Amino acid sequence: MSDSRPTATPVRVTEAFVSYRPAVDCARLTQRLLSTVPHKYLVELDSVVLCSLSEQSRSVRIGTLPRRGRRIKRDRVAGLYHHASRGQKAWIQIFVDNIQFPPWYLSWIGPTSEMAFGSVLYHELGHHVHTIRPEYREKEDVADQWSDRFLLNHLKKKYLFWYSALWCAAKLGRLLFTSKLKSRIGRLTTVTPGGR
Repeated sequence: MSDSRPTATPVRVTEAFVSYRPAVDCARLTQRLLSTVPHKYLVELDSVVLCSLSEQSRSVRIGTLPRRGRRIKRDRVAGLYHHASRGQKAWIQIFVDNIQFPPWYLSWIGPTSEMAFGSVLYHELGHHVHTIRPEYREKEDVADQWSDRFLLNHLKKKYLFWYSALWCAAKLGRLLFTSKLKSRIGRLTTVTPGGR
């Protein structure tokens, strides 16, 4: 019989809420998500801090951040990656109140909350991996790619049924889309010029 409890990770998870109370147990969720990440990607990552953006100081809430050559408002950000500096290890800050969790009537589907929270956590972790394994592309694209990779790995390890169902749906969708596309191309090529 397998133990479904998350294994210990070398990354510390800290909740820094004052009066905000999230609808889900974010610390446990973070530990569960980090338990499926290979330890080689968690090297030099000190902690994940879970907090509420609305409880942060004005200097943290107001302003903009660069993203893909543009500026976005800080109040739209769900997480930040803080690089290692001055002897302090790198850490991740997650603003739980900015994460779009699924509505309550979808909470019975196991991985929905983990996918919503995991996409933010894994994106920020992707920025950390980018410092370990540098790639010469747009850093947000690299973080998104690592996020997708970590999320699929998590689904594969923790929800094999859901992963299999999503994989089959994707293959079926691709098959249907390509067959419709081929039939449309076939119809376009069989039309004679000037004919009806």
